[in-house]
Amino acid sequence: MKSANPLSDALHVMAHLVGQDGPRTSEQLATCLPTHPVVIRRLLAQMHKAGLVRSTRGHGGGSQLARAASQISLHDIYLAVGAPPLVQVGQRDNGGGCPIQHLVNQALQDGAREAQRLLEARLQASTLDQLGADFARHLAHHRSLEGSHES
Repeated sequence: MKSANPLSDALHVMAHLVGQDGPRTSEQLATCLPTHPVVIRRLLAQMHKAGLVRSTRGHGGGSQLARAASQISLHDIYLAVGAPPLVQVGQRDNGGGCPIQHLVNQALQDGAREAQRLLEARLQASTLDQLGADFARHLAHHRSLEGSHES
């Protein structure tokens, strides 16, 4: 069973909105993830509340980016989904009072904090248009490989 990862799902959905001329429905986006449209609507509601997408209801409605993809950092999306911990480490309870366990826990916590800081810095430095450009290069590469097999 797939584990829930709201940041990954939100990045995926937002990347599908890059370069779109008009709104996309939650049903359309759900086929890309793939998941249920309700999950997509919840993510889009978070993105809307953060000012990252705008949505219209009714026939021809859906969601689209509220501003240029170059003006949306991956960190903006991270914050929109509630800034979940990017790094989690398991720690043994210190209940026994073992000084070694305390040191082990401290080392894990220190490492996790540093990793979290580095990941957040990377998200701040990356924009949604960069993610879209990476996807376009990836797609072009695979299409060129498919074409070379036809000769």
